[in-house]
Amino acid sequence: PPKSSFLKSLTMKKYYESTSDLLRVLQRIAQERDKTMAQVSINWCMMKGAIPIPGARTAQMAQDNFGSMGWALSDNDVAELDAASEKAQEFSNG
Repeated sequence: PPKSSFLKSLTMKKYYESTSDLLRVLQRIAQERDKTMAQVSINWCMMKGAIPIPGARTAQMAQDNFGSMGWALSDNDVAELDAASEKAQEFSNG
């Protein structure tokens, strides 16, 4: 078990490092728009033509998810998020 945990932490560190640019862009846009990073992420999916189905373990999480609707990211925001996401490695647990 300790070896497994160590390998998992190395893997997560690798993914965190490859997504750090994307996380910074998400955080900046969220702060500029007074939204959460989750709301920006969900809205970004919608701006790309997807219909996201976010999960929520609590009523507060569901309420937060609803905050992703009723507004739209700018074309520049979407382009910036797209560019940052292209630098990130694909995450898969399989």
